[in-house]
Amino acid sequence: MENYNYFLLDTFTSEAFKGNPTPVCILEKPIREEKLNLLAKEFNCPVTVFILNSDKRDTYQIRYFTVTGEIPACGHGTLGGAHILFRKNQRTDSIRFETIEGIELNASKEDETIFIDYPKFGKADIKPNAKIIEALGLKSTKAYFICEELESLFIELESDEEIRKVTPDFEKLIQCTDKIKEVVIMSESKAEEFDFTLRSFCPWIGINEDPVTGSIHSVLGHYWKNRLDKDVLTVNQASERGGKIIVKPLENAVKIGGNCKIIVKGKIDY
Repeated sequence: MENYNYFLLDTFTSEAFKGNPTPVCILEKPIREEKLNLLAKEFNCPVTVFILNSDKRDTYQIRYFTVTGEIPACGHGTLGGAHILFRKNQRTDSIRFETIEGIELNASKEDETIFIDYPKFGKADIKPNAKIIEALGLKSTKAYFICEELESLFIELESDEEIRKVTPDFEKLIQCTDKIKEVVIMSESKAEEFDFTLRSFCPWIGINEDPVTGSIHSVLGHYWKNRLDKDVLTVNQASERGGKIIVKPLENAVKIGGNCKIIVKGKIDY
């Protein structure tokens, strides 16, 4: 029998019960992958995060699990993990993570906002998939491209009003393709406080709609910077819970930022 500290946070929000519900488990030593899978299923949130201090003293190993298994990257999970570690060591102004793929991610604080440094990912234009368009119930699209590194498809629509009206057929989406794990719909925002609006659907990994998504901005940061000629972008994720993301595109990287709210602190006794 072992105990592990865990926290349930709402990420990419400063309000309780908004943003993305994110369990973060702090491990004292490695545990079996089977157990990580079981704990993620028990929490039954979009992504459960496990953090372990690695052999490198200044680096933390971070792993992300959905209810269907491990995924290589998760923006809101990294944000939540950084929030907990900053609270644990208030003298620290930067934190370094290493993912299962060996990618290093650096976290920093600006007042109450935490930023994660992500590599800049490119995009490739592809021909629209009629079956995916039909499964999403879309009548037309403005742009259509893919990021192979993230296995994510991006579709730009005319307005954020269209974004909010979309009601996907998730079973049809899964049947359309096995080449992606996520489809993102987006548009320029009409609201003054936001630059663009999006929603993210991930039924391929057990998440029909992600409440708030971070890592995709490693692609979208430069896309919308070029479109809107802005160096800092404020993003509205128009899910049921809603969320706010701050994006700062750099030359070869992207800073993805947000706030967090701790809801529950406890111990896993298993």
